[in-house]
Amino acid sequence: METTKVKLSELQIHPLVLKIKQYQPNQFMTFSMKNFGQKTNVIVVLRNGVYYIIDGGCRYYAAIEAGNIDALNCNVLNIPDSEILDTRITYNLKTKVHLSEKCMNIEHMLNLMGNNQGKRNDILGMNNINDEDEFGTAGRDRFEIACMQSGLEFSGRTLRKLMAVHDYEKTDNSLGLIEGIDNGTYKIDAAYRLMLSSRDKDGKKEARNKRKIEALNTDVWFKVFEQSSVDLSNLKKYRPQFAAFSPTYWGMKEYRNQGEMEYGQEPTLQEYLENSRKFIDALMDIMDENGVVVIIIGESYAGGYKSIITQYEMMLLEAGLEVIGKCPWIKSNSTPVILKDFFRTVDETILVCKMKGAEVNFNPEMKKTKEGKKMVKKSHKAKDGSERYFVQDEETVVSNVIITPVVNDSEYKKYDPEFTHDAPAPMAVYERFVDSYTLPGMTCIDIHCGAGQGLEVFARKGCNAIGVDIDPVSVEFCNKRMNMVLGERNETELQQAA
Repeated sequence: METTKVKLSELQIHPLVLKIKQYQPNQFMTFSMKNFGQKTNVIVVLRNGVYYIIDGGCRYYAAIEAGNIDALNCNVLNIPDSEILDTRITYNLKTKVHLSEKCMNIEHMLNLMGNNQGKRNDILGMNNINDEDEFGTAGRDRFEIACMQSGLEFSGRTLRKLMAVHDYEKTDNSLGLIEGIDNGTYKIDAAYRLMLSSRDKDGKKEARNKRKIEALNTDVWFKVFEQSSVDLSNLKKYRPQFAAFSPTYWGMKEYRNQGEMEYGQEPTLQEYLENSRKFIDALMDIMDENGVVVIIIGESYAGGYKSIITQYEMMLLEAGLEVIGKCPWIKSNSTPVILKDFFRTVDETILVCKMKGAEVNFNPEMKKTKEGKKMVKKSHKAKDGSERYFVQDEETVVSNVIITPVVNDSEYKKYDPEFTHDAPAPMAVYERFVDSYTLPGMTCIDIHCGAGQGLEVFARKGCNAIGVDIDPVSVEFCNKRMNMVLGERNETELQQAA
């Protein structure tokens, strides 16, 4: 084999090759030949003074299209026609370049190597990724060269998306997005959307972990007020962002020290709802404009079903609260109640509301998925029949159903064995909503604080706690309980600091 430079006018495609290969214009090859010249020799045979190309036809036509090349470097083989096609096959046995390698090459072409993420974003124009005319500080020419030399037939915007996915997988390649693009599972746009979804989930997970740490290290205070919650105007300066309480249920029990109203013992349900509205109006008057209100309310079947919860909910709507949703609270060890013509009831309802038009902080409690890891899953197909995918995190949002035992007296008896309360809600119920709707440093209120279950949860989650109760025995106990809780928190912080 000899190497020689051959004029374009003396070159032709071998007839045997033309029978198996149809050449189409190749803009990438033309661009490369025009701007960088020939990099790989053309393989030819010499017949009667004519050089016949057996491999390199695309380079030949690209040189003609480029217009600034008049000759090509050729390797001249001395083989018979019977070996031409086998030889061509041998020369075309090339290993496919993986997309990850192409991305590394593009990093070099665009001068991304060694730069921090901020600088890389400036070079790629990532801050305006949807603008087709944005080419960052790299400039249009370098983008085009990078695409051409890498054999990538797409725009600068798509290249930016590809590089964003490439960057993300340097720290988290658990989803295999670059591999998916390379093997044809995903288009670049789809992989980019999956990357954004995954990054969003990463951010939320990081924020949840940060909140847990902040909750332990945030200084909190508490105040307990002995008064009726019909008038809370003296608490307006606190503007709580979160409220959770369990009001006295109608017609179920007689509570100590209920005052003149005797809330829950009204002769009619209508009177009970009217009194309940007074508490709600007073609470709404002091709440932050973006406040969330969680109410644990039970149904009464005494004397037949009264639709108490439905009517209570309508009262809330009339008062101006917006109901976000309902949570069934299933009591796993409830006391059996035998009803005529109906099943044993084991549930109460929790209404989650917000101030009208409020922008709610919602960071839901999570649980492990069955797989226990982040992964891409197929969704339903698009209208055109193409596959669609979504990112399933290792955790998923818990359902709205809460299953707990009824309150264990030890939750409050440990602070004073002599104290009793007829119907405190378990701390686990409060925890679900405090975890999901508050941030450390927020101020929370329980307007029927009773045994202080909610107050303890508020404080342990890093929130300031306000309690209100008309019963002086409960108020005295809550003050004692909360002083001990804050003492435990401070001791824990000191141990962690040490």
